[in-house]
Amino acid sequence: MRAAGPLVTLMAMTIVGSACAGNPRFAVDGERALARVKHQVDAGPRIPGTPGHAAVRDWIASELTRLGARVERQSFVDSTLAHPLPLINVIGHFGTAGRRRIVLAAHYDTRPWCDMDPDPAHRDDPLPGANDAGSGVAVLLEVAELMAKRPPPVAVDLVFFDGEDQGRETHAGEYSLGAKGYAHRLGDDKPTAAFVFDMVGDRDLDIYPELRSAEHATNIVAMVREAARATGARGFRDSPAQPITDDHVPLLDAGVPAADIIDFNYEAWHTHRDLPDQVSAASLAEVARVAAWLVYASPIARAR
Repeated sequence: MRAAGPLVTLMAMTIVGSACAGNPRFAVDGERALARVKHQVDAGPRIPGTPGHAAVRDWIASELTRLGARVERQSFVDSTLAHPLPLINVIGHFGTAGRRRIVLAAHYDTRPWCDMDPDPAHRDDPLPGANDAGSGVAVLLEVAELMAKRPPPVAVDLVFFDGEDQGRETHAGEYSLGAKGYAHRLGDDKPTAAFVFDMVGDRDLDIYPELRSAEHATNIVAMVREAARATGARGFRDSPAQPITDDHVPLLDAGVPAADIIDFNYEAWHTHRDLPDQVSAASLAEVARVAAWLVYASPIARAR
């Protein structure tokens, strides 16, 4: 992902809500999520076409199958870059298909370069991708653990996008290739809402509503704020910050109300320091509880 404008510095306003983190519906395991982040990094770079990419893709599909999902591999070739790029989105379908469907999404590919590294010697290194890819995948799999034990009240698709982070910094159109392919194939079968989780494991969690989401999916962003209050999440803020080019944009363009849940105040962004030691089990658990609330207790889930 890339920032679409200058960083807006806002006063941090900690949200303190009626904590329901102890509710069995939201009993996530942050240490298990952190272990999944480490597993992804240990697999190596997840650049499309590399062994690490294939290994993590197959591992995600295997985890989803183990947890009771109907797994779909959405394969296509994207021609945005200078060469045809085969991509595979992995989708885990949970719940009973119906008129309401929630999408929780994250990307699993990693950047081919550490182009924002302060050390020029590392700028051609592939990104380790602990927070930037690994954290979102881990959060979604924690939600899958819950849904394996207790079916959600609404259909839920966990979508693991390929090809999010293969673009050049100054070329916004080269990003979110998997999300574009997914959105293009939705047709009239659009989800009620989508929530994208990206860079959500920072030890110093600081998540502001993303500006495009706040402008074009106001009600969905409000649900995220409500989820943060309800679960006692302390790393979520009220006031929108800058616009970000991320996987929610193709969804918004396709008419899907979508929110980007992202901590862009991450010092290791696109550097060789994006390693598991920058990620915390507590942050992963906090975000996973928010995601679980969206699945089990949001207005979409409660609607009849």
